Amino acid sequence: MSSSIPFYVYAWIATVSSALIIIVTKLTSKYSIQNPWLFNFLWSIIILLFTIPPALKNHAGMPQDWMPIVIAAVFSSLWYVLYIFSMYKIDVSTLSPLFNFRTVFAVLLGTLFLREQLVPFQLLLFGIITIAGMFATIDEKLNIRSFFKPSIAIGLLAMLFLALNNAAIKMALVNNDLWTATLWMGIINFAILIPTIPLFYKDLFKIKFNHIIPIGLMGIFQTVTNYSANTAYGVNISITSLIMAVPVSMILVFLLAIFKPNLLEKHSVKVYAIRFISAIIMIISALKLTA
Repeated sequence: MSSSIPFYVYAWIATVSSALIIIVTKLTSKYSIQNPWLFNFLWSIIILLFTIPPALKNHAGMPQDWMPIVIAAVFSSLWYVLYIFSMYKIDVSTLSPLFNFRTVFAVLLGTLFLREQLVPFQLLLFGIITIAGMFATIDEKLNIRSFFKPSIAIGLLAMLFLALNNAAIKMALVNNDLWTATLWMGIINFAILIPTIPLFYKDLFKIKFNHIIPIGLMGIFQTVTNYSANTAYGVNISITSLIMAVPVSMILVFLLAIFKPNLLEKHSVKVYAIRFISAIIMIISALKLTA
C-alpha cells in the first residue's frame, strides 16, 4: 500500500465499489439478462477469468488440503445462485440490510461447531437484528408480513450460505495459501455450474456484447473491492469494518429513486426512512455482535 494513501481511503473505495456491484447486478437482472441461471453462469466465468491472472502471478499451485476448498466452492455456488435469484425478486434497499444476517449466522455457526457460548447480550442483538430486518423489508402497505415472503427467505438463505462459505474459506486457508485456495474455489465453482447449462441453453444464442459489458464491470468492481478492502483491513480492522458497513448501495438507490424513479425502484420517503433506520440499527447491532 502506498504510504501516501491512508488506509481509510482504500476502505471507502472498497465500500463504494462493492455498492456498485450490487447496483450493476440489479440493473443487469432488470434490463439485460432475463434468465438468472445464465446470469449466474456468466458471472462465475467472469470471476474465474479475473482470478486466474493474479493467482498465477502469485504462484498458485495444487492445494495441500482439498476438502475445505471443495466445501467452500459448494457453499460459494449456492450463495451466488441464491443471491442472483434474490436480485430478480427483491429491491436493493431491502436486500442490502439482509447482509447483516450473515453475522448472526456466523455467530450461530460458531456456537454449533466450535462450542462457543452465547451470552444474553448476543441473544438480545439477534432479536434486534431480526426485528429491524422485518422493518427493512417494509413496503407502502407498512406491513411487516412482507418479511415472510418467499423472496426474503431466498435472500436469507443466501446469507446463510455466505456465512458457511466464509467459515469454509477460513478452514481452507489453514493448509493452503490464499491464491491457491481462491483459484481452485473458482474452478470448482465453475465446474459445479456446468450441469445448469440446460436451464439457459437457448438463451446463450441471444447473448449480445451489451449483455457482457455489465458483468465485465462487475468483475472490475469486484477486483477493486477485494484489493482495496484487503489493503485497508491489513492496517486497521475495526475502522475498516465500520466504513465497510456504511449502506452506500441503499444511498445510491435512494438518489436514483429521486432523480431516475423508473430505473430501479421507487418508494415513498416514509418507506425509505423506515428502511434506512432499520438498516442502521442492524449494522450497529452486527458490529457489536462481532466486537
